[in-house]
Amino acid sequence: MYLAETAEQQALRKELREYFAALLTPEVRAELGESGEGKPLFRELVRKIGADGWLGLGWPKEFGGQGRPATDQFIMFDEIQRAHAPFPFVTVNTVGPAIMAHGTQAQKDQYLTGIMKGEINFAIGYTEPESGTDLASLRCSAVLDGDEWVINGNKVYTSGANQSDYVWLACRTDTEAPKHQGITLIIVPTNSPGFTWT
Repeated sequence: MYLAETAEQQALRKELREYFAALLTPEVRAELGESGEGKPLFRELVRKIGADGWLGLGWPKEFGGQGRPATDQFIMFDEIQRAHAPFPFVTVNTVGPAIMAHGTQAQKDQYLTGIMKGEINFAIGYTEPESGTDLASLRCSAVLDGDEWVINGNKVYTSGANQSDYVWLACRTDTEAPKHQGITLIIVPTNSPGFTWT
C-alpha cells in the first residue's frame, strides 16, 4: 500500500526541513558534535525549538500544543531524524503525555509548560544493573518517610541524565505486591541530595 502525503502534509514537511536547515547551520553542527547530548548547546537548541512552537506539534491545545494529528507528528519526527536535530523525545513523547493523562493538576502546572518551552528535560530511569529493562524485576525501592520518598537503588543506561532536570524513575514501593505490581513512577529532581550519575 502506498500512502501519499496530502498537500498540507507536504507543506509541513517543507516548512520543517527549512526550519531545521536554518537552525542547524554548519557552525552549529560542528559545535554540537556527533550526538550533541550533554552539551549546553543541546539545551539551547531545544529551548529555541520550544520557543518557536515545534515541541508541542502533536500535543493537545489545552496543554500548549498545536493539536495536530499523529501523521503530522510523524512527519516532524522524520524531519528531526533527517536533520539530526536535538529533540527531547523521552520528555515530549513519554513523560509529557503520561503527566497529561495521569498527573495531578499541580504536576501539570509544574511540568507541562516548561516542557513545551524546552526548559524542562527528563531522563528515564528504568534499566537496572541486574534486572535490565524487566520492570517486574526492579530492585530500586522507594519508602515513604513522612511526605518524602526515600529512594535506594541504581539505574544504568539512563540516557540524558547528565543534561536532565528530572528522572522519570521506576521504583518498587510495595514489596508485598506481586512482582508486576507495586511499582511507582516518581519524578526525581537531578539536584536531589544523594543523586549522582557517571
